[in-house]
Amino acid sequence: MKRNLLFLCVIVFINTFLSCQKTDSVQAGLEGTWELVVFDHDGTEKWTFTPDNKILVILDMPTAGISGDTAAQGTYELSIVNYTHGRLLNKNIFKVPAITISGFENYKYAQSNIFYPACNTEWEVHRLDSKVLVLTTDTYNATAGGLVMKEFYRE
Repeated sequence: MKRNLLFLCVIVFINTFLSCQKTDSVQAGLEGTWELVVFDHDGTEKWTFTPDNKILVILDMPTAGISGDTAAQGTYELSIVNYTHGRLLNKNIFKVPAITISGFENYKYAQSNIFYPACNTEWEVHRLDSKVLVLTTDTYNATAGGLVMKEFYRE
């Protein structure tokens, strides 16, 4: 019994240690400025992830006279979550990094089609390398259903 308990404690410690290392490497890869691939307006959105877990969104929309304006800011938290295949099957396939965004509020553009508070949710990191960041969620604007994806490239 003591041997099994010791074995279990070692496994839990190793899993915790590896999860911390994984979030640390995700944090290091995430920090910096990423440009969002946009389809719903003619400008650019640049999301900056800081080492102190803050997000700043800078908006440029030349046709609207907006240049380098802060559109939203909030915070983020990294974690490792179980990626499940299908809600009915609920089978854990593998662990993936997740970013939980909170505190996003619209500043000046609440009447536009840019609605940042909808981003206040957990996003799974599907790709993160030196050039590309891909985030997805199935709970957007506090509503489950569908899938929202945001693609970024490193500035």
